[in-house]
Amino acid sequence: MRQPFRAEFVAWGSRSIFGVLFLVTAGQMVRTMMAALSGWDALVGILLMAAPLALFFVALDVLIEAIEQHLMARHLTRGLSAWLQWTPRVGVMLFAIFMSVFALDVFGTSSNPWEIAFGLLMHLLPTFLVLALLAVAWRWPWVGGAALLATALLFLWRWGGNWGGDWVLSLVMVGTPALLGLLFLANGWLRRELSSDELQPAA
Repeated sequence: MRQPFRAEFVAWGSRSIFGVLFLVTAGQMVRTMMAALSGWDALVGILLMAAPLALFFVALDVLIEAIEQHLMARHLTRGLSAWLQWTPRVGVMLFAIFMSVFALDVFGTSSNPWEIAFGLLMHLLPTFLVLALLAVAWRWPWVGGAALLATALLFLWRWGGNWGGDWVLSLVMVGTPALLGLLFLANGWLRRELSSDELQPAA
């Protein structure tokens, strides 16, 4: 009983820490949005950024808990196994939706349908890239995870200079795909522990 209690205590401790960090970061994001925008624009911006920001901290917590359980017990619980397997998969889908929202800007730049279509395609290229990597990672977690890490660096190199030193935006655009990539790598690393735990009968 002592080992499960210790693992649960550590898990709740990490969740509490990341919960506080999320609230602090979200507060900074709200202040930045309120200073740059007003009215409904600020509200939409806050809601838009809050989702991937929450995803970042959820992914970080799942990764830390998986490492903790691996080091303490050499196997993952059934619940954490499910979180480790599905958080990066669902997370990449949500991140792709988040990036797709920025493509809506093209509808206010031109009245020519061909220019709009071309602009929309160009804006959606990062989304297509992320979804393609998800398809790869679903089958080969090691390959897809490494590719997502490389994509996070690509985003930083290509668009990092346009973020104006906004560290919250950098955290979302670079940290989120990087963490999701690490979760896929953890899926490959802890594959045997995931499989063995799933085969255990329910208590």
